[in-house]
Amino acid sequence: MSMAGSNEHQRMMAHVQAVQDGQVHVVSFVRNELGQVGFDQVRAYFASAMLEHTHGWNRLVLDLTGVPALDSSALGPLVQKLREVQESHGKLVLTGVEAPALKEIFALTRFDRVFPILPTRALAVAAAAG
Repeated sequence: MSMAGSNEHQRMMAHVQAVQDGQVHVVSFVRNELGQVGFDQVRAYFASAMLEHTHGWNRLVLDLTGVPALDSSALGPLVQKLREVQESHGKLVLTGVEAPALKEIFALTRFDRVFPILPTRALAVAAAAG
C-alpha cells in the first residue's frame, strides 16, 4: 500500500471501532456529538476495508447505530461477508438499524429477511454467540 493509501486507510479506520465480546467481534462506527455517523466513512469502510478487516471472524455483530443509510457499495460486501460467515458455520447479526433510510433500504432489498436484525447490541451479541 502506498504512503498516501496507508494514510487514507488509517483515516478511514479511525471511524471504526472493533471490540471482542467473548467469542463475538463487534464492529461499530464512531458517532459525532449528534449521535450520527458520516455516510462517506461508512461507505468507504464497506467498499474497501470491511472484508479484509473482518477476515476470519465468523461470529460478528455489525452495529449500525447512527448510520444514516447504506448504498450498493456497502450492500455487496455485506452479502459477501454473510456468505463467508455462513460457510464457516458462524453468525453475522446486525443491530442499530434505526435510521428511516437505512430501514427502507433493508426492506426494499429484502435484506431485513436475510440478515438477523436485533434491537439491541446485547441481544445481537448473544445471538451471534449462540
